[in-house]
Amino acid sequence: MKGLLLKDYYLIKSVLYIILVVFAVVGIGMSFLTSTWVLTVIATVMLGMISVTTINMDRNSGWKKVSLVLPVSRTAVLDCKYILYLLLSGIGLLLGVILGVVASIIKGQIDYQSMMLFVGISIAMALFSGSMTIPLTFLLSEEKSMLALIIAYPLSAFVFVGAALLIDNKLLACGLVTIVGVLLYSISWLISRKQIINKDMT
Repeated sequence: MKGLLLKDYYLIKSVLYIILVVFAVVGIGMSFLTSTWVLTVIATVMLGMISVTTINMDRNSGWKKVSLVLPVSRTAVLDCKYILYLLLSGIGLLLGVILGVVASIIKGQIDYQSMMLFVGISIAMALFSGSMTIPLTFLLSEEKSMLALIIAYPLSAFVFVGAALLIDNKLLACGLVTIVGVLLYSISWLISRKQIINKDMT
């Protein structure tokens, strides 16, 4: 598993650095135009999305065919993608919170309730989107999987907005959506382990 994660890290290393620089510039600029905590959502979504693209990178490079003759189980390959998604999304969330705190201190407007709300939104969007994009990217062609990636994040945001409209307490709505996100991600992972690995992943 460590080897698979390292392989993916080397695949995205150069892109990862570029994304971090773009995030630092664009995110900090946006934080002065809107809530500073929007940085958590941007960072979590951007880094999580990178991990999904490694599936198509594997397909285009021929790695998936090579992996079939290596002592690496299909389950391990699949698990690696789910773990990588969590790791990168978590790093993005942490980075977003840190920069959000810094931006809030500079602006002199530290609002911890808003911070918790945006942290919840970030986690919920990441988990909802990941539960859809990871299995669909394995199953669909590159073009269709990119479409799924584009649709997943707005759909996740729509779920949160719907919950916020139905429940007056925004923090409660965010908490409930986050719990549902955790359940969906776990279910997606379990179902994928049983279904996708039995299909031709080449």
